[in-house]
Order: sequence, then structure tokens, then C-alpha cells
Amino acid sequence: MSGRGAGPGRVGRGFSLVEVVIALGLLAGVLIAISGLFVLANRQLDGGRNNSIALATARDILAEMDGWVFRQVYTTFGFDGAAGAYTVDTRANGYAARWQAELESRLAESHAEIVIESAVDSGSGPALRSARAIRVRITVYWSEGLRSRQVSLATLRV
Repeated sequence: MSGRGAGPGRVGRGFSLVEVVIALGLLAGVLIAISGLFVLANRQLDGGRNNSIALATARDILAEMDGWVFRQVYTTFGFDGAAGAYTVDTRANGYAARWQAELESRLAESHAEIVIESAVDSGSGPALRSARAIRVRITVYWSEGLRSRQVSLATLRV
């Protein structure tokens, strides 16, 4: 008897509903796992981009300051050099405010801090106006979601 009925010699011609549902469930699980990886990769790319922007801005500030004469490193920000160290916040200093505008246009919730100090091996250094070397450190701060991030760049002026 030849026919299409069920039997030991039947050749399968399709998938059952159960097999299709199981295959779709597996496919959905794999797609959900892969989409999570895309979200994580995008977050990492944004973090790397922001880190590069902050570092480039710090380099721009440092490059401009490298063109200044020794005394100009602290007098440009309105300091007389009587102290051994000064801290400049780009949100509060008149000259540094232009760097703040650049930072805000490129990084959300960001600012930079410039620390100018006389360079000595230990202890408090002499006043900047009598120092033989000045250390300049620029730190850029920004936020990525709930995380605070920062990058620092420093140089020594002799």
C-alpha cells in the first residue's frame, strides 16, 4: 500500500509546529544576546571617543601654554607668583573660560583644572616667581552617565 499516511517508510516533508517554535525561540535568544553586545560595544566606543576628546583638549591647552615665557605661565591667569602653587578652574578663571567653552561644546558636563606649581623633589616649593622649574598639570573632568571620568597631562617647564 502506498500512500501518504503515517508509517515506517514515510519520508519527512516539513517541520512540525513544535520544531518551528523551538527554532524561533533559539533564534530569539541568540538575537537578544547579540543585541546586548552591540549596546556594550557602543558604550565602549563613546567612552573611548570622550577620552580622546578630553586628552586632545588637554594637549591643546598645554601646547598653548608651552608657547608662553616662563613668567607668563602664572601671570596670564592673574597670579603674582608669590605662592608656590596655583589652581586654575576653567569655569571660574576669566582667561581659561575660553577653554571651558570649547570643552562644553565637545564634552557634556566637563571642565578642566590647571595646576601650576614650583617643581621640587620634596616639601613645599619656593614661590613661583623664584622657582627654577614649574610643573604644569592639566586635568579634564567629565561625566559619562553616572560615572565621573578624568584624564591628566603634565609637563615640566625649566
